[in-house]
Amino acid sequence: MPRWRTRRPRFAAIPRLLGAASLLLSIACATTPERLPPLTRQFYYNLPTPEDQQAFLKLKESERQSFLEDKGLWAKWTALPAEERQAVQGGELRPGFHEFGAFMAWGPPADTQNRGDARAHTYIRCTSGPKAGRYVASNLECDGTSSEIEVSVVSGSITEIKYLN
Repeated sequence: MPRWRTRRPRFAAIPRLLGAASLLLSIACATTPERLPPLTRQFYYNLPTPEDQQAFLKLKESERQSFLEDKGLWAKWTALPAEERQAVQGGELRPGFHEFGAFMAWGPPADTQNRGDARAHTYIRCTSGPKAGRYVASNLECDGTSSEIEVSVVSGSITEIKYLN
């Protein structure tokens, strides 16, 4: 058998190397918030500006905590009692929880009204359609039905949760 038939082509390993490189890139950074792990995604939605959100997506996983520390979000998260953090990660809220817990559980509210020393955050949750179960900024984003929830806050603590419809 001629020698050229038994040798592997020089570049045969390139597709495998490119596949491994793209896997490493997908682990290191995310192109959309949906590709982030659930808790990390909630931090993303609570970043103060769109520029911060874009910068956060470009970070390696190992760099995200220091970024959140710089923005003050990590301190707010660790200040929550462990039981509250666990409930919030599951999307649960109860009166007595901290306001920041609501932001981490359900994201930024669709609307906020100041009422003297109290605040009322309105959340819109899709109840049907492709985004069922998600909290959105407008009921038009649901492509189906939605419900509203009002979270009352006094002095940084949730005092009442009203399911409006």
